[in-house]
Amino acid sequence: MRKIMIVDDNYLSAEGIEKNIDWEVLNAEIVHICYNGTSAIEAMKNEPVDLIISDIEMPDLDGISMSRQALDINPMVKIILISAYDKFEYARRALLLGALDYIEKPLDYAYLIQKVKNAFALMEREQKNLQLLKQSRPLLIEKFFRDITHRSRQEASYRLKPYLNYLNLKLDYDFYNVVILELENAQSLKDSYGIEKFQMELLNLRDLITEQTSELNYIYPLQDIDGYLCVIGQSGCQSGNFRQLTYKIISALVDNCNSQGLVLNAGIGAIVQDLWDLNRSYESAVHALDYRFFFPHQNVFDGREALGHDLSATDFSDSREEELIRLLCKKDVSAIDSWFQDFSRWLTENFRTKSFAFIQIYSLLGRILKFFYELNLDTHDLEAKILYVYNHLEEFHTTEELCGWLNELCRLLCRKLDSSLNDYHQKLCESVTSYIDENYASNTLCLNDIASEANVSPAYLSALFKKKQGVSISDYITTQRINAACRYLTATNMTLKEISMKCGYANQYYFSTSFKKKMNVTPSAYRDTQTSKS
Repeated sequence: MRKIMIVDDNYLSAEGIEKNIDWEVLNAEIVHICYNGTSAIEAMKNEPVDLIISDIEMPDLDGISMSRQALDINPMVKIILISAYDKFEYARRALLLGALDYIEKPLDYAYLIQKVKNAFALMEREQKNLQLLKQSRPLLIEKFFRDITHRSRQEASYRLKPYLNYLNLKLDYDFYNVVILELENAQSLKDSYGIEKFQMELLNLRDLITEQTSELNYIYPLQDIDGYLCVIGQSGCQSGNFRQLTYKIISALVDNCNSQGLVLNAGIGAIVQDLWDLNRSYESAVHALDYRFFFPHQNVFDGREALGHDLSATDFSDSREEELIRLLCKKDVSAIDSWFQDFSRWLTENFRTKSFAFIQIYSLLGRILKFFYELNLDTHDLEAKILYVYNHLEEFHTTEELCGWLNELCRLLCRKLDSSLNDYHQKLCESVTSYIDENYASNTLCLNDIASEANVSPAYLSALFKKKQGVSISDYITTQRINAACRYLTATNMTLKEISMKCGYANQYYFSTSFKKKMNVTPSAYRDTQTSKS
Protein backbone atom coordinates (compact mmCIF):
# COMPACT_ATOMS: atom_id res chain seq x y z
CA MET A 1 0.00 0.00 0.00
CA ARG A 2 1.30 3.42 -1.00
CA LYS A 3 2.00 5.94 1.75
CA ILE A 4 0.76 9.49 1.29
CA MET A 5 1.65 12.77 3.01
CA ILE A 6 -0.58 15.85 2.76
CA VAL A 7 1.04 19.23 3.49
CA ASP A 8 -1.08 22.39 3.66
CA ASP A 9 -1.22 25.24 6.17
CA ASN A 10 -4.98 25.43 5.53
CA TYR A 11 -6.66 22.82 7.73
CA LEU A 12 -9.79 22.66 5.58
CA SER A 13 -7.81 22.16 2.36
CA ALA A 14 -5.81 19.32 3.89
CA GLU A 15 -8.95 17.70 5.27
CA GLY A 16 -10.67 18.06 1.91
CA ILE A 17 -7.91 16.09 0.17
CA GLU A 18 -8.08 13.43 2.85
CA LYS A 19 -11.88 13.06 2.91
CA ASN A 20 -12.84 13.55 -0.75
CA ILE A 21 -10.67 10.80 -2.20
CA ASP A 22 -11.19 7.07 -1.58
CA TRP A 23 -7.56 6.25 -0.84
CA GLU A 24 -8.29 2.58 -0.14
CA VAL A 25 -9.52 2.11 -3.70
CA LEU A 26 -6.20 3.56 -4.87
CA ASN A 27 -4.36 1.09 -2.59
CA ALA A 28 -2.98 4.00 -0.60
CA GLU A 29 -3.18 5.43 2.91
CA ILE A 30 -2.64 8.83 4.45
CA VAL A 31 0.18 8.47 6.98
CA HIS A 32 0.96 12.15 7.60
CA ILE A 33 -1.05 15.38 7.50
CA CYS A 34 1.26 18.32 8.16
CA TYR A 35 0.44 22.02 8.33
CA ASN A 36 3.88 23.43 7.52
CA GLY A 37 6.95 22.40 5.57
CA THR A 38 9.23 21.92 8.56
CA SER A 39 6.97 19.39 10.27
CA ALA A 40 6.54 17.61 6.93
CA ILE A 41 10.30 17.11 6.61
CA GLU A 42 10.56 15.81 10.18
CA ALA A 43 7.67 13.41 9.60
CA MET A 44 9.28 12.16 6.40
CA LYS A 45 12.53 11.46 8.23
CA ASN A 46 10.65 9.38 10.83
CA GLU A 47 8.42 7.52 8.38
CA PRO A 48 9.17 7.75 4.65
CA VAL A 49 6.33 8.23 2.19
CA ASP A 50 5.84 7.48 -1.50
CA LEU A 51 3.85 10.57 -2.49
CA ILE A 52 3.63 14.12 -1.12
CA ILE A 53 0.68 16.37 -1.98
CA SER A 54 1.63 19.87 -0.88
CA ASP A 55 0.55 23.46 -1.16
CA ILE A 56 3.24 25.83 -2.41
CA GLU A 57 2.56 28.87 -0.22
CA MET A 58 3.11 28.05 3.45
CA PRO A 59 4.72 29.86 6.38
CA ASP A 60 8.08 28.84 7.78
CA LEU A 61 9.10 26.54 4.88
CA ASP A 62 7.31 26.94 1.56
CA GLY A 63 6.44 24.08 -0.76
CA ILE A 64 9.42 24.62 -3.06
CA SER A 65 11.96 24.57 -0.22
CA MET A 66 10.19 21.60 1.33
CA SER A 67 10.30 19.76 -2.02
CA ARG A 68 14.03 20.38 -2.31
CA GLN A 69 14.71 18.91 1.14
CA ALA A 70 12.31 16.00 0.60
CA LEU A 71 14.08 15.03 -2.62
CA ASP A 72 17.43 15.22 -0.83
CA ILE A 73 16.10 12.73 1.73
CA ASN A 74 14.51 10.44 -0.85
CA PRO A 75 15.20 11.17 -4.54
CA MET A 76 12.50 8.65 -5.50
CA VAL A 77 9.63 10.38 -3.65
CA LYS A 78 6.93 11.84 -5.89
CA ILE A 79 5.58 15.34 -5.23
CA ILE A 80 2.37 16.92 -6.51
CA LEU A 81 2.20 20.65 -5.78
CA ILE A 82 -0.94 22.73 -5.44
CA SER A 83 -0.66 26.32 -6.62
CA ALA A 84 -2.92 29.28 -7.13
CA TYR A 85 -3.44 30.40 -10.70
CA ASP A 86 -1.20 33.44 -10.28
CA LYS A 87 1.60 31.41 -8.67
CA PHE A 88 2.41 29.29 -11.70
CA GLU A 89 6.02 30.54 -11.75
CA TYR A 90 6.51 28.93 -8.34
CA ALA A 91 5.17 25.66 -9.66
CA ARG A 92 7.47 25.82 -12.68
CA ARG A 93 10.47 26.26 -10.40
CA ALA A 94 9.37 23.28 -8.34
CA LEU A 95 9.10 21.11 -11.44
CA LEU A 96 12.63 22.08 -12.38
CA LEU A 97 13.75 20.94 -8.93
CA GLY A 98 12.22 17.50 -9.48
CA ALA A 99 8.60 17.72 -8.39
CA LEU A 100 6.37 15.39 -10.40
CA ASP A 101 3.37 17.58 -11.20
CA TYR A 102 1.23 20.48 -10.10
CA ILE A 103 -2.46 21.35 -10.08
CA GLU A 104 -4.22 24.68 -9.69
CA LYS A 105 -6.68 25.85 -7.09
CA PRO A 106 -9.57 25.47 -6.65
CA LEU A 107 -9.03 21.72 -6.47
CA ASP A 108 -10.75 19.37 -8.89
CA TYR A 109 -10.60 16.09 -6.93
CA ALA A 110 -11.24 13.94 -10.01
CA TYR A 111 -8.29 15.62 -11.68
CA LEU A 112 -6.18 15.14 -8.54
CA ILE A 113 -7.10 11.43 -8.46
CA GLN A 114 -5.84 11.07 -12.03
CA LYS A 115 -2.57 12.79 -11.11
CA VAL A 116 -2.20 10.43 -8.15
CA LYS A 117 -2.82 7.41 -10.40
CA ASN A 118 -0.18 8.72 -12.82
CA ALA A 119 2.27 9.04 -9.94
CA PHE A 120 1.57 5.46 -8.79
CA ALA A 121 2.01 4.15 -12.36
CA LEU A 122 5.35 5.94 -12.57
CA MET A 123 6.39 4.41 -9.24
CA GLU A 124 5.60 0.92 -10.54
CA ARG A 125 7.66 1.47 -13.66
CA GLU A 126 10.56 2.85 -11.65
CA GLN A 127 10.44 -0.03 -9.17
CA LYS A 128 10.46 -2.54 -12.01
CA ASN A 129 13.37 -0.77 -13.69
CA LEU A 130 15.21 -0.44 -10.37
CA GLN A 131 14.89 -4.19 -9.88
CA LEU A 132 16.22 -4.75 -13.38
CA LEU A 133 19.06 -2.36 -12.62
CA LYS A 134 19.98 -4.27 -9.47
CA GLN A 135 19.87 -7.54 -11.39
CA SER A 136 22.12 -6.05 -14.06
CA ARG A 137 24.68 -4.81 -11.53
CA PRO A 138 27.25 -7.49 -12.53
CA LEU A 139 26.87 -6.38 -16.14
CA LEU A 140 27.46 -2.76 -15.12
CA ILE A 141 30.63 -3.78 -13.30
CA GLU A 142 31.79 -5.66 -16.40
CA LYS A 143 31.06 -2.61 -18.53
CA PHE A 144 32.95 -0.42 -16.06
CA PHE A 145 36.10 -2.52 -16.37
CA ARG A 146 35.76 -2.90 -20.12
CA ASP A 147 35.42 0.85 -20.53
CA ILE A 148 38.23 1.76 -18.14
CA THR A 149 40.66 -0.51 -20.01
CA HIS A 150 39.60 0.67 -23.46
CA ARG A 151 39.26 4.43 -22.90
CA SER A 152 41.94 7.07 -22.51
CA ARG A 153 42.83 8.32 -19.04
CA GLN A 154 40.94 11.58 -19.41
CA GLU A 155 37.81 10.02 -20.89
CA ALA A 156 37.76 7.12 -18.41
CA SER A 157 38.11 9.43 -15.43
CA TYR A 158 35.43 11.80 -16.69
CA ARG A 159 32.88 9.12 -17.58
CA LEU A 160 33.47 6.43 -14.98
CA LYS A 161 34.52 8.11 -11.72
CA PRO A 162 30.88 8.62 -10.58
CA TYR A 163 30.28 4.86 -10.89
CA LEU A 164 32.91 3.87 -8.31
CA ASN A 165 30.67 4.55 -5.32
CA TYR A 166 27.48 3.43 -7.05
CA LEU A 167 28.99 0.03 -7.89
CA ASN A 168 30.73 -0.12 -4.50
CA LEU A 169 34.12 -0.61 -6.14
CA LYS A 170 36.88 -0.01 -3.58
CA LEU A 171 39.74 0.48 -6.00
CA ASP A 172 42.36 2.33 -3.97
CA TYR A 173 45.45 0.16 -4.48
CA ASP A 174 49.06 1.25 -4.87
CA PHE A 175 49.51 -0.43 -8.25
CA TYR A 176 47.38 -1.85 -11.05
CA ASN A 177 47.94 -3.86 -14.16
CA VAL A 178 46.03 -5.78 -16.81
CA VAL A 179 46.64 -9.39 -17.79
CA ILE A 180 45.05 -10.79 -20.94
CA LEU A 181 44.48 -14.55 -21.00
CA GLU A 182 43.68 -16.13 -24.36
CA LEU A 183 42.94 -19.76 -25.19
CA GLU A 184 45.08 -20.52 -28.21
CA ASN A 185 43.16 -23.73 -28.93
CA ALA A 186 39.73 -22.11 -28.47
CA GLN A 187 38.53 -22.97 -31.97
CA SER A 188 39.50 -26.64 -31.71
CA LEU A 189 37.78 -26.83 -28.31
CA LYS A 190 34.61 -25.31 -29.78
CA ASP A 191 34.71 -27.80 -32.64
CA SER A 192 35.25 -30.67 -30.23
CA TYR A 193 32.98 -29.65 -27.34
CA GLY A 194 30.36 -27.42 -28.92
CA ILE A 195 29.72 -23.84 -27.81
CA GLU A 196 27.83 -24.67 -24.62
CA LYS A 197 30.50 -26.95 -23.18
CA PHE A 198 33.21 -24.54 -24.30
CA GLN A 199 31.50 -21.74 -22.37
CA MET A 200 31.38 -24.06 -19.35
CA GLU A 201 35.14 -24.52 -19.71
CA LEU A 202 35.52 -20.74 -19.68
CA LEU A 203 33.52 -20.54 -16.45
CA ASN A 204 35.69 -23.29 -14.97
CA LEU A 205 38.72 -21.27 -16.03
CA ARG A 206 37.32 -18.27 -14.15
CA ASP A 207 37.09 -20.39 -10.99
CA LEU A 208 40.67 -21.54 -11.53
CA ILE A 209 41.83 -17.94 -11.96
CA THR A 210 40.15 -16.98 -8.69
CA GLU A 211 41.69 -19.93 -6.85
CA GLN A 212 45.24 -19.44 -8.11
CA THR A 213 45.41 -15.67 -7.67
CA SER A 214 44.56 -15.55 -3.96
CA GLU A 215 47.94 -13.91 -3.21
CA LEU A 216 46.81 -10.82 -5.09
CA ASN A 217 44.84 -8.14 -3.25
CA TYR A 218 42.32 -7.76 -6.05
CA ILE A 219 41.55 -9.35 -9.39
CA TYR A 220 38.53 -8.98 -11.62
CA PRO A 221 38.37 -11.50 -14.49
CA LEU A 222 36.39 -9.97 -17.35
CA GLN A 223 35.28 -12.67 -19.78
CA ASP A 224 35.98 -12.25 -23.48
CA ILE A 225 35.03 -14.53 -26.36
CA ASP A 226 38.04 -16.82 -25.98
CA GLY A 227 39.51 -15.91 -22.60
CA TYR A 228 39.69 -13.29 -19.90
CA LEU A 229 40.87 -9.74 -19.38
CA CYS A 230 42.00 -9.53 -15.76
CA VAL A 231 42.28 -6.24 -13.88
CA ILE A 232 44.64 -6.59 -10.92
CA GLY A 233 45.22 -4.30 -7.94
CA GLN A 234 47.96 -4.63 -5.32
CA SER A 235 49.21 -2.68 -2.30
CA GLY A 236 51.94 -3.07 0.28
CA CYS A 237 54.81 -3.84 -2.08
CA GLN A 238 57.15 -2.26 -4.60
CA SER A 239 56.39 -2.15 -8.31
CA GLY A 240 59.11 -4.69 -9.10
CA ASN A 241 57.84 -7.12 -6.48
CA PHE A 242 54.32 -6.78 -7.82
CA ARG A 243 55.56 -7.58 -11.33
CA GLN A 244 57.46 -10.65 -10.12
CA LEU A 245 54.45 -11.87 -8.13
CA THR A 246 52.14 -11.41 -11.10
CA TYR A 247 54.53 -13.21 -13.42
CA LYS A 248 54.91 -16.11 -10.98
CA ILE A 249 51.15 -16.51 -10.46
CA ILE A 250 50.25 -16.20 -14.14
CA SER A 251 53.01 -18.63 -15.17
CA ALA A 252 51.70 -21.21 -12.68
CA LEU A 253 48.15 -20.67 -13.94
CA VAL A 254 49.25 -21.13 -17.56
CA ASP A 255 51.14 -24.33 -16.71
CA ASN A 256 48.12 -25.69 -14.83
CA CYS A 257 45.80 -24.96 -17.75
CA ASN A 258 48.17 -26.45 -20.30
CA SER A 259 48.30 -29.67 -18.29
CA GLN A 260 44.50 -29.83 -18.60
CA GLY A 261 44.49 -29.37 -22.37
CA LEU A 262 43.78 -25.64 -22.28
CA VAL A 263 46.56 -23.91 -24.21
CA LEU A 264 46.56 -20.57 -22.44
CA ASN A 265 48.62 -17.56 -23.54
CA ALA A 266 49.08 -14.58 -21.24
CA GLY A 267 50.02 -10.97 -21.93
CA ILE A 268 51.07 -9.05 -18.81
CA GLY A 269 50.58 -5.30 -19.10
CA ALA A 270 52.65 -2.45 -17.74
CA ILE A 271 52.25 -1.63 -14.06
CA VAL A 272 50.53 1.72 -13.43
CA GLN A 273 49.94 3.64 -10.22
CA ASP A 274 46.72 5.35 -11.21
CA LEU A 275 43.48 3.45 -11.79
CA TRP A 276 42.64 5.71 -14.72
CA ASP A 277 45.84 4.66 -16.52
CA LEU A 278 44.62 1.08 -16.96
CA ASN A 279 44.25 1.65 -20.69
CA ARG A 280 48.03 2.00 -20.91
CA SER A 281 48.46 -1.32 -19.11
CA TYR A 282 45.86 -2.92 -21.38
CA GLU A 283 47.55 -1.65 -24.54
CA SER A 284 50.92 -3.03 -23.44
CA ALA A 285 49.30 -6.40 -22.60
CA VAL A 286 47.79 -6.53 -26.08
CA HIS A 287 51.16 -5.62 -27.56
CA ALA A 288 52.86 -8.31 -25.49
CA LEU A 289 50.45 -10.96 -26.78
CA ASP A 290 51.21 -9.89 -30.34
CA TYR A 291 54.66 -11.36 -29.85
CA ARG A 292 53.08 -14.81 -29.84
CA PHE A 293 53.36 -14.52 -33.62
CA PHE A 294 57.13 -14.37 -33.36
CA PHE A 295 57.65 -16.72 -30.41
CA PRO A 296 55.02 -19.48 -30.57
CA HIS A 297 56.91 -21.67 -28.09
CA GLN A 298 56.22 -19.16 -25.30
CA ASN A 299 52.97 -18.76 -23.37
CA VAL A 300 53.62 -15.84 -21.01
CA PHE A 301 54.61 -12.45 -22.42
CA ASP A 302 55.50 -9.38 -20.42
CA GLY A 303 54.65 -5.89 -21.67
CA ARG A 304 58.14 -4.67 -20.83
CA GLU A 305 59.63 -7.51 -22.81
CA ALA A 306 57.59 -6.60 -25.85
CA LEU A 307 58.94 -3.07 -25.62
CA GLY A 308 62.53 -4.23 -25.61
CA HIS A 309 63.19 -4.94 -21.91
CA ASP A 310 64.07 -8.31 -20.42
CA LEU A 311 63.10 -10.08 -17.22
CA SER A 312 66.53 -11.03 -16.04
CA ALA A 313 68.21 -9.78 -12.89
CA THR A 314 71.00 -8.25 -14.98
CA ASP A 315 69.92 -5.69 -17.57
CA PHE A 316 71.67 -5.28 -20.87
CA SER A 317 71.80 -1.55 -21.52
CA ASP A 318 68.88 -0.22 -23.56
CA SER A 319 71.28 2.17 -25.24
CA ARG A 320 73.28 -0.82 -26.51
CA GLU A 321 70.15 -2.33 -28.02
CA GLU A 322 69.34 1.02 -29.61
CA GLU A 323 72.87 1.08 -30.98
CA LEU A 324 72.27 -2.27 -32.70
CA ILE A 325 69.03 -0.94 -34.19
CA ARG A 326 70.91 2.08 -35.58
CA LEU A 327 73.55 -0.19 -37.08
CA LEU A 328 70.83 -2.28 -38.71
CA CYS A 329 69.32 0.87 -40.19
CA LYS A 330 72.72 1.78 -41.62
CA LYS A 331 73.28 -1.84 -42.74
CA ASP A 332 76.78 -1.54 -41.26
CA VAL A 333 77.71 -5.24 -41.25
CA SER A 334 81.24 -4.68 -39.93
CA ALA A 335 80.01 -2.65 -36.96
CA ILE A 336 77.30 -5.26 -36.30
CA ASP A 337 80.02 -7.95 -36.11
CA SER A 338 81.85 -5.89 -33.49
CA TRP A 339 78.64 -5.31 -31.57
CA PHE A 340 78.00 -9.04 -31.24
CA GLN A 341 81.56 -9.69 -30.14
CA ASP A 342 80.96 -7.27 -27.25
CA PHE A 343 77.57 -8.83 -26.55
CA SER A 344 79.07 -12.32 -26.42
CA ARG A 345 81.66 -11.17 -23.89
CA TRP A 346 78.94 -9.56 -21.80
CA LEU A 347 76.93 -12.80 -21.72
CA THR A 348 79.98 -14.78 -20.65
CA GLU A 349 80.81 -12.33 -17.88
CA ASN A 350 77.29 -12.21 -16.45
CA PHE A 351 75.90 -15.73 -16.85
CA ARG A 352 77.10 -19.24 -16.27
CA THR A 353 74.20 -21.23 -17.70
CA LYS A 354 72.89 -21.50 -21.23
CA SER A 355 69.30 -20.89 -20.15
CA PHE A 356 70.01 -17.46 -18.68
CA ALA A 357 72.08 -16.48 -21.68
CA PHE A 358 69.23 -17.52 -23.93
CA ILE A 359 66.84 -15.26 -22.02
CA GLN A 360 68.98 -12.33 -23.12
CA ILE A 361 69.05 -13.61 -26.69
CA TYR A 362 65.28 -13.93 -26.55
CA SER A 363 64.90 -10.32 -25.34
CA LEU A 364 67.22 -9.05 -28.05
CA LEU A 365 65.34 -11.01 -30.70
CA GLY A 366 62.11 -9.43 -29.56
CA ARG A 367 63.60 -5.97 -29.89
CA ILE A 368 64.99 -6.62 -33.37
CA LEU A 369 61.86 -8.30 -34.68
CA LYS A 370 59.66 -5.57 -33.22
CA PHE A 371 61.68 -3.03 -35.18
CA PHE A 372 61.31 -4.89 -38.46
CA TYR A 373 57.71 -5.84 -37.79
CA GLU A 374 56.83 -2.16 -37.45
CA LEU A 375 58.48 -1.57 -40.82
CA ASN A 376 55.93 -4.03 -42.30
CA LEU A 377 58.60 -6.40 -43.54
CA ASP A 378 57.74 -10.00 -44.35
CA THR A 379 59.35 -11.98 -41.50
CA HIS A 380 58.07 -15.49 -42.22
CA ASP A 381 61.52 -16.77 -43.17
CA LEU A 382 63.00 -15.20 -40.04
CA GLU A 383 60.31 -16.79 -37.91
CA ALA A 384 61.27 -20.19 -39.30
CA LYS A 385 64.90 -19.61 -38.32
CA ILE A 386 63.91 -18.56 -34.82
CA LEU A 387 61.67 -21.60 -34.40
CA TYR A 388 64.57 -23.81 -35.42
CA VAL A 389 66.75 -22.31 -32.69
CA TYR A 390 64.07 -22.78 -30.06
CA ASN A 391 63.65 -26.40 -31.05
CA HIS A 392 67.40 -27.14 -31.29
CA LEU A 393 68.81 -25.12 -28.43
CA GLU A 394 71.02 -28.01 -27.33
CA GLU A 395 72.97 -27.72 -30.56
CA PHE A 396 74.49 -24.49 -29.29
CA HIS A 397 77.29 -25.15 -26.85
CA THR A 398 78.75 -21.67 -26.30
CA THR A 399 77.64 -18.06 -26.21
CA GLU A 400 79.81 -17.48 -29.27
CA GLU A 401 77.69 -19.95 -31.23
CA LEU A 402 74.51 -18.26 -30.07
CA CYS A 403 75.81 -14.81 -30.99
CA GLY A 404 77.15 -16.09 -34.29
CA TRP A 405 73.72 -17.37 -35.21
CA LEU A 406 72.10 -14.08 -34.19
CA ASN A 407 74.73 -12.13 -36.11
CA GLU A 408 73.89 -14.10 -39.23
CA LEU A 409 70.22 -13.35 -38.63
CA CYS A 410 71.04 -9.63 -38.50
CA ARG A 411 72.92 -9.91 -41.77
CA LEU A 412 69.78 -11.39 -43.29
CA LEU A 413 67.75 -8.56 -41.80
CA CYS A 414 70.12 -6.05 -43.38
CA ARG A 415 69.60 -7.64 -46.77
CA LYS A 416 65.86 -7.68 -46.23
CA LEU A 417 65.88 -4.04 -45.21
CA ASP A 418 68.02 -3.15 -48.21
CA SER A 419 65.65 -5.02 -50.51
CA SER A 420 62.65 -3.38 -48.90
CA LEU A 421 64.16 0.09 -49.28
CA ASN A 422 64.99 -0.60 -52.91
CA ASP A 423 61.40 -1.66 -53.52
CA TYR A 424 60.18 1.47 -51.78
CA HIS A 425 62.51 3.72 -53.76
CA GLN A 426 61.49 2.07 -57.01
CA LYS A 427 57.79 2.48 -56.27
CA LEU A 428 58.38 6.08 -55.22
CA CYS A 429 60.12 6.89 -58.50
CA GLU A 430 57.40 5.13 -60.45
CA SER A 431 54.74 7.19 -58.70
CA VAL A 432 56.72 10.37 -59.49
CA THR A 433 57.08 9.56 -63.19
CA SER A 434 53.38 8.70 -63.33
CA TYR A 435 52.51 12.01 -61.69
CA ILE A 436 54.72 13.94 -64.12
CA ASP A 437 53.24 12.07 -67.11
CA GLU A 438 49.78 13.14 -65.98
CA ASN A 439 50.65 16.76 -65.13
CA TYR A 440 53.49 17.89 -67.44
CA ALA A 441 50.98 20.04 -69.35
CA SER A 442 50.70 22.34 -66.32
CA ASN A 443 53.14 25.24 -66.58
CA THR A 444 53.20 25.48 -62.76
CA LEU A 445 54.49 21.93 -62.27
CA CYS A 446 57.57 22.08 -60.02
CA LEU A 447 59.72 19.96 -57.71
CA ASN A 448 57.99 21.19 -54.55
CA ASP A 449 54.56 20.12 -55.84
CA ILE A 450 55.85 16.71 -56.86
CA ALA A 451 57.61 16.18 -53.51
CA SER A 452 54.46 17.19 -51.66
CA GLU A 453 52.46 14.66 -53.68
CA ALA A 454 55.04 11.97 -52.87
CA ASN A 455 55.12 13.01 -49.19
CA VAL A 456 58.91 13.44 -49.09
CA SER A 457 61.21 16.45 -48.98
CA PRO A 458 62.20 18.09 -52.30
CA ALA A 459 65.92 17.60 -51.66
CA TYR A 460 65.49 13.91 -50.81
CA LEU A 461 63.28 13.30 -53.85
CA SER A 462 65.61 15.14 -56.20
CA ALA A 463 68.66 13.13 -55.10
CA LEU A 464 66.80 9.80 -55.07
CA PHE A 465 65.24 10.30 -58.51
CA LYS A 466 68.56 11.21 -60.07
CA LYS A 467 70.19 8.17 -58.46
CA LYS A 468 67.49 5.68 -59.47
CA GLN A 469 66.47 7.07 -62.88
CA GLY A 470 69.76 8.51 -64.09
CA VAL A 471 68.20 11.88 -64.92
CA SER A 472 67.07 14.84 -62.87
CA ILE A 473 63.39 15.53 -62.33
CA SER A 474 63.58 18.75 -64.33
CA ASP A 475 65.20 16.89 -67.26
CA TYR A 476 62.50 14.22 -67.09
CA ILE A 477 59.78 16.88 -67.18
CA THR A 478 61.47 18.55 -70.16
CA THR A 479 61.74 15.22 -71.98
CA GLN A 480 58.05 14.46 -71.49
CA ARG A 481 57.07 17.94 -72.68
CA ILE A 482 59.29 17.84 -75.77
CA ASN A 483 58.10 14.32 -76.65
CA ALA A 484 54.52 15.55 -76.43
CA ALA A 485 55.42 18.55 -78.60
CA CYS A 486 56.87 16.23 -81.23
CA ARG A 487 53.61 14.31 -81.33
CA TYR A 488 51.58 17.50 -81.74
CA LEU A 489 53.94 18.83 -84.43
CA THR A 490 53.64 15.60 -86.38
CA ALA A 491 49.95 14.80 -85.99
CA THR A 492 48.19 18.18 -85.72
CA ASN A 493 48.00 21.58 -87.37
CA MET A 494 48.10 23.48 -84.07
CA THR A 495 50.18 26.65 -83.95
CA LEU A 496 53.43 26.73 -82.02
CA LYS A 497 51.78 28.87 -79.37
CA GLU A 498 48.99 26.34 -78.92
CA ILE A 499 51.47 23.47 -78.73
CA SER A 500 53.66 25.30 -76.23
CA MET A 501 50.66 25.81 -73.94
CA LYS A 502 49.60 22.17 -74.35
CA CYS A 503 53.07 21.07 -73.30
CA GLY A 504 53.37 23.19 -70.17
CA TYR A 505 55.20 26.23 -71.54
CA ALA A 506 53.73 29.61 -70.72
CA ASN A 507 56.08 31.31 -73.20
CA GLN A 508 56.28 30.25 -76.88
CA TYR A 509 59.82 31.52 -77.26
CA TYR A 510 61.05 29.59 -74.23
CA PHE A 511 59.37 26.53 -75.71
CA SER A 512 61.20 26.99 -79.00
CA THR A 513 64.52 27.43 -77.19
CA SER A 514 63.97 24.31 -75.10
CA PHE A 515 62.87 22.31 -78.14
CA LYS A 516 65.93 23.27 -80.16
CA LYS A 517 68.24 22.52 -77.25
CA LYS A 518 66.72 19.07 -76.87
CA MET A 519 66.17 18.15 -80.55
CA ASN A 520 68.91 20.24 -82.23
CA VAL A 521 66.27 21.70 -84.54
CA THR A 522 63.55 24.33 -84.25
CA PRO A 523 59.91 23.23 -83.87
CA SER A 524 59.04 24.58 -87.31
CA ALA A 525 61.92 22.78 -88.96
CA TYR A 526 60.98 19.58 -87.13
CA ARG A 527 57.40 19.86 -88.45
CA ASP A 528 58.62 20.47 -91.99
CA THR A 529 60.88 17.42 -91.81
CA GLN A 530 58.06 15.20 -90.52
CA THR A 531 55.66 16.54 -93.16
CA SER A 532 58.09 15.82 -95.99
CA LYS A 533 58.57 12.27 -94.73
CA SER A 534 54.84 11.61 -94.88
